[in-house]
Amino acid sequence: MPRLLALCIVALVGLSACNGPAGPLQQIQVAAPSTNSRVVTDLSQFVIPSMSTGAATQVKAVVNTTNGRRANVRSGPGTDFPAVSAAEAGTEFDVIAKNEAGDWFQVCCVQGDGDGEDEATTPAWLADVVVELEGDAEDVPVYEAILPEDLAARWQVNWECGSERCEIKRCTATVEANVDTVSAQQWLEVDHTVTWDETCFSTDQWTFEVNRFTGKERSNTQDENFLYRYWVGPNSGEINSVYKLRDGRQIAAFCSGPHTLEVEEGDGWSTVYIGNTCHDVRTGMLLDLSYEKRWLYTGEFEGKTYNREYFGDFETLEQHLADTNAVLYDVESK
Repeated sequence: MPRLLALCIVALVGLSACNGPAGPLQQIQVAAPSTNSRVVTDLSQFVIPSMSTGAATQVKAVVNTTNGRRANVRSGPGTDFPAVSAAEAGTEFDVIAKNEAGDWFQVCCVQGDGDGEDEATTPAWLADVVVELEGDAEDVPVYEAILPEDLAARWQVNWECGSERCEIKRCTATVEANVDTVSAQQWLEVDHTVTWDETCFSTDQWTFEVNRFTGKERSNTQDENFLYRYWVGPNSGEINSVYKLRDGRQIAAFCSGPHTLEVEEGDGWSTVYIGNTCHDVRTGMLLDLSYEKRWLYTGEFEGKTYNREYFGDFETLEQHLADTNAVLYDVESK
């Protein structure tokens, strides 16, 4: 779990099982989640251009493997990208782009995760050694990666603790993401630095490896834990919202939730996170994360038996993108 989230736990004192449940003597009621004013779900208010996978050129790529072999079609321009399909000899594709070295071609299209049974709308890549071009390779544009090599982003965080036992009631922080190194022209080592208000918590840092061509974080831990979903790639979902940045820009987004995560803390305690996320549909970058966290207790204390008892203690976190040098999916109002 990113330390940004783990650090919040220390603010809630008196909740450890060594002290036992504090009891609902002055139980705090959790307010209903507020509507996120930055998210607009009525898409009819905006002019949203269709999601383009790149315009096909007049150049064709014809698979020219021999001896009955099939050519691996990959998710990116290199053999370290996973194969997403395999093409028989003679299969013809429209060429969209090429990598900088000119030895891989982006083609249209193969069947992707979101495609129907007879659909093939996902662009993919073929090596030049397994295809024969019909047309001039010089007419094929160089592909621009989803994320820049000098990727930078900044999020603002507002955190609050809703318990009378909190030493710290609320705090703000900034999360800054900057590329430390680029590995094999593909993987960006992105350092995330969390700087809290000096009266709250100490600065902390963690690193994600992000594929600049697919926009996805390498470990895929975000599939199981919504708190990790900083970099999910552009195919995370269809446009269902427009997200308003503080600078006035409006970004086509895929928002989802509520997501739920439960973490066993030991000694009878568990924490439950319930939250929502929004991501830019072009890059898959996190636009917004919000959650409410509750502590539950199961066990015996002072002669009473508890089963996932909630005593009113909670915390909330809201995190939103402030700025980035990545190209997002901007839209305009009608």
